[in-house]
Amino acid sequence: MVSRVQKQKVVTPEITRGGWVASGVAAERRATSDTSQTIKAKRTRQNLLDAARLTFAEYGYTQATVEQIVAKAGVARGSFYTYFESKLDIFRHLVALIDKSIEREVVSFERRHSGNPIDNLLISNRNYLAVVRANADLYRLVEEVAAQDKSVNEARIRSRREHISRVASSIRRWQSHGLADSTIDAITTATALVSMLSGVAQWLQMSDVTISDHDAVESLTKIWISACGLQSGAVLP
Repeated sequence: MVSRVQKQKVVTPEITRGGWVASGVAAERRATSDTSQTIKAKRTRQNLLDAARLTFAEYGYTQATVEQIVAKAGVARGSFYTYFESKLDIFRHLVALIDKSIEREVVSFERRHSGNPIDNLLISNRNYLAVVRANADLYRLVEEVAAQDKSVNEARIRSRREHISRVASSIRRWQSHGLADSTIDAITTATALVSMLSGVAQWLQMSDVTISDHDAVESLTKIWISACGLQSGAVLP
């Protein structure tokens, strides 16, 4: 005799190095969390981000787990999946803080200011070094994770291309107003300058060199001036 009660299919959640990938109720809560951000919810989410940053700094990305993150945050495991899909997802949210800081402290500054390009370069370069210093732990993690995850590496490349394109636009603007060497190629020069600035900024945080930010900014800006052929005292209209 065939039973009238059909057996339900048991779905086992996928396991990753970071822990279970949430589905069902947890996934539904996460999907609606962005539209129901109470003060408590925002505090819990930020608490998880802070805990993840500390956990990654302590264990590295590969060895860190969701269990360690929620333990440091002092919340239940289910709370993690209310806000983030996985260990990689919360890492991506942390790395997004770098781009937000650069947008706020460097890109927005450049958009707001005309006038003397050299003065603007000094401030912009100083702001960039400050962003890298404040996020040195995340920059180190990006290098680690980019070697393992294609999406993180692609995001890093995309960000670099955007910075190069922005600097190239500035160089062309300087050239169009007769303030920079008209014979240099904007893209090639921007690629070299952005790569130099990024490399030096990260090296200052990873090595035991004793160069002050002030001296670094002065030297880096002089290199930018020389590479672009910027005229001292030149002012944009």
